[in-house]
Amino acid sequence: MWGARRRGRGLRCARFLLVLVVHALPPFPGKVALGVVSRNRAPAQSHIENTVGPWARQKLDGLEAYLHAYTIALKKQSFELVYVDAFAGAGRSRIRDAWAGADDEDLQLLDDEFVRSEEQFIEGSPHRALALEHPFTQYHFFDADAGRAALLEGLRAEYPARKISVQVGDANELIQKLVPRIAGRNTRGVAFLDPYGPHLDWRTVAALGSTKKFEVIINFPLGMAINRLITRSGDIPESWRAGLNGCFGGADWESLVYAERTDLFGDTTRHKVDDAAKRLLDHYVGRLKSLFGHAATPSVVRNTRGVPIYYMLWAGPHPLGHKIADYILAKGDRITPPKPRSIRR
Repeated sequence: MWGARRRGRGLRCARFLLVLVVHALPPFPGKVALGVVSRNRAPAQSHIENTVGPWARQKLDGLEAYLHAYTIALKKQSFELVYVDAFAGAGRSRIRDAWAGADDEDLQLLDDEFVRSEEQFIEGSPHRALALEHPFTQYHFFDADAGRAALLEGLRAEYPARKISVQVGDANELIQKLVPRIAGRNTRGVAFLDPYGPHLDWRTVAALGSTKKFEVIINFPLGMAINRLITRSGDIPESWRAGLNGCFGGADWESLVYAERTDLFGDTTRHKVDDAAKRLLDHYVGRLKSLFGHAATPSVVRNTRGVPIYYMLWAGPHPLGHKIADYILAKGDRITPPKPRSIRR
């Protein structure tokens, strides 16, 4: 018993020394360019409860880069530019770090100031869209959570010159109601669809695509949500099946991911195919291309262990947008957002 305790203390001391070494190293360059809020700034307590994984930088930097290129391309046109953010979140989130979930004994080795200094906050999609050098004419933010929506309402004070609408509720229903009102002859727009799970209904995507005026950037949660709902045995709860049918716009996905197998006794069983995830991705991207006219090559986003969790997708009606999206998405986690400039808020 005493030997185990000594080994435990030794491991904790080793981790403590490693932390001190890492903490003494200079910060990596380029954190401000990546959209991370200064580590020395004390963030509001309300933001701490909104956390994202470190891989969120890739999707947000890619979004910002595309919106920057999009608004520059159309800045001399007289279009009413509309930005739609379906699952907008709180606007600013804390990046989960290695200390999340650490046990009490480990945390006792560190003082509160050290832990706070390691916290990083990242600007979310609403901030990045609002802070563009060439802004959209109007912004529509949706979130199902009233607390997060209240934080989005606070963006009006930060960006008084922007026309901002915030609504609480089911983003699918709200967008489908919004589209007929904003799909005017002189309208062009981008919708960022970043669901927390398999909650993006295909009818929402179809409503945007039917206008022939909107482009969509979708974070398709294939690895972190959708593929997990598709069990190996094929025994899927009806509520899960209904959600998947809504996501894919029908039940075609099921025949893609399951195959029948006959055993030695002549009994037939159903099993999930090995390349189910690839089949689903190809199916979804193919539907996007049929609906919008153009679909970029998907960009995989991986977690810190290298496991694919979702794919960034782009679809739209214009070949120039397709070319720009392919260029940005091909960079993957090497994408950097445009350099910030002083903006008129």
